[in-house]
Amino acid sequence: MRFLLSLQQDAKLFIYIHALLMLFRYAFLVIYSGQLGNAGVGDVAEALWLGARISLKTTAFLVGFPFVFGTIPYALWKKWPAGGIRKILGSVAVGLMTLLFMVRIPYYEIFHQGFNIMLFNGMKDDRMAIWQTAVQQYQLWPRLFGALALMAFFIWGLIKFLETPVYYPRHHVRILDMAAVVMVPVFAVFCRFGGAFHSDSGVPWESAARTQYTVLNEAVLDDGQAMYRAYHTHARATQRAMRPISDGEIYEAIAALGGNPDAGTPITAFERRTTAAPLERRPHHVVVILGENYALWPLLPEYDSLGLEKTGKWLETHGAHIYHFLANGNGTMTSLNGFLTGLPDIGLYVNYTMGLQGKASPFGIGETMKKLGYKTVFWYGGLRSWQEIDHFTLREGFDEFHCADELPNQGESSSWGVPDGILFDGIRRQMQQDTEDTFYFILTTSNHPPFAYDVDAYGFPREEITSKLPPSIPKDKATIDQLGHIWYADQVMGDFIRQVEQDDPSVLFAVTGDHAERFNFAADVSLWALSGIPCYFYGDGIPQDFFDEQTAGSHLQIAPTLVELIAPTGSSYVSLLPPLLHSDRAFNHRLYIENGEIGEQKNLQDGEFRKYMEAARTVASWMVMHDQKSGTS
Repeated sequence: MRFLLSLQQDAKLFIYIHALLMLFRYAFLVIYSGQLGNAGVGDVAEALWLGARISLKTTAFLVGFPFVFGTIPYALWKKWPAGGIRKILGSVAVGLMTLLFMVRIPYYEIFHQGFNIMLFNGMKDDRMAIWQTAVQQYQLWPRLFGALALMAFFIWGLIKFLETPVYYPRHHVRILDMAAVVMVPVFAVFCRFGGAFHSDSGVPWESAARTQYTVLNEAVLDDGQAMYRAYHTHARATQRAMRPISDGEIYEAIAALGGNPDAGTPITAFERRTTAAPLERRPHHVVVILGENYALWPLLPEYDSLGLEKTGKWLETHGAHIYHFLANGNGTMTSLNGFLTGLPDIGLYVNYTMGLQGKASPFGIGETMKKLGYKTVFWYGGLRSWQEIDHFTLREGFDEFHCADELPNQGESSSWGVPDGILFDGIRRQMQQDTEDTFYFILTTSNHPPFAYDVDAYGFPREEITSKLPPSIPKDKATIDQLGHIWYADQVMGDFIRQVEQDDPSVLFAVTGDHAERFNFAADVSLWALSGIPCYFYGDGIPQDFFDEQTAGSHLQIAPTLVELIAPTGSSYVSLLPPLLHSDRAFNHRLYIENGEIGEQKNLQDGEFRKYMEAARTVASWMVMHDQKSGTS
């Protein structure tokens, strides 16, 4: 009898938590209804149905604790406080899911996804800057107070619901008890597979995204399942990256990438020779600008009239451009890792795991430019405490590291750094004093939350741009302010490029963005709008048609392209991937470009391309886990 009575209370807890997760799912869709695009009632219904099934897993997990620690002991010992334990554990579960839901709203706004691997990567980020961003951009205190109020309300509702009467059987008690004992494991299996009794017909988080709409796919996963996705993805990536790699596997990977498997090491296996005619005049300065959130979408036809990236349009007509281009990752550090190591993203923050012997990656852009005879200088618009960036850059082939704290006039600084205009002014002053050939790598910060600059003071044409917004983009102040930061970052970058060119007509520029996956203005958008970034090469002697329309690439290919532009024909260098002159496909951590089309790797049909990407990650894993220069473990 006691088991049956207590089990009924567990059932009520189950119903309450499951209903709460469905309420949060519905609220999420209401909040982001503007991103539903052309989604119909059937699409929404499918997402809700799939969500209801997958939330059986989360609910069963949460209810499992009061069942194990409350119901089972109570069935054996009458005095066991099962009711009190259930209320405490149930309240913790309800409070936790409420808090996660409140956090998910701004998280989705930033990453266009529920909790993902960036949750773990961000643990190593600048905590103070994240805190200030949360306070200034995402209204931390009102959201926190709102979360506490909701938590209190839902916990109160739970307690009241648990205090409602249960059914007391008067006949066949033993039969009902035995039936309950049998049904519990059956129901547990049913929940385990997301409303099914077998994995083949269940709803796992890996295949829960079954609609063509991002917001609906993210609504399928409740916050418990999204947290599990983040943990599992991170753990799987770490395990995969750090797995033992046999000699046979590494040689096979080298061959798949077009390298020489008979070479002495996996490094010399990727020795290449320049094939292009170099620029007539060797650049005195070479500059790579990695712009914070410098995305392709403002240049797409549907948004081009806004004029947010006029420098991009100018570079398009005065230099060479590639618009079939991908960032190495969906965060600044993963992209920077790609530049500094020359390796694709393998799910690790390589700045913390690679080069324990103090050796630089021979594929990295710092080492590559140093071998071309350039002094290498890294400039960051933020502070050196972020991600140990000073140590990382100096280890990876840079002679000098400079950041915001060295600038005399920091202006209207944000939590992430100084305004880009202040940064560029400081760099230009240093460049004017250079007597030797120098390579500059510049990482900007202005186009980053909390979007706190007074962009109107810099001349942002607020009214003009607001009047040109398509119906899909809201006209609220927060959105316009964010668009203003895109405009500002582009504007001051263009001023810098033209000023430096006046100082040094031989200068060579490469310009791209660190990532793009922050598009959250409009309704459900294309992958190009969500994830594409531009890439420009500008300098004396670079024609507009330097790249053809089918050229595609990623961050990793900028360094070898610079070698092709500077080194004499036939010069030797090493690079994991080919230069952009010989590239018509690209990939990163989750996307690919092939035949001018972009897609998610999970949908890629080209088996050879899949093997190619896997081979690149295998070599990257080997490089991370081995002494790069000796080629020995």
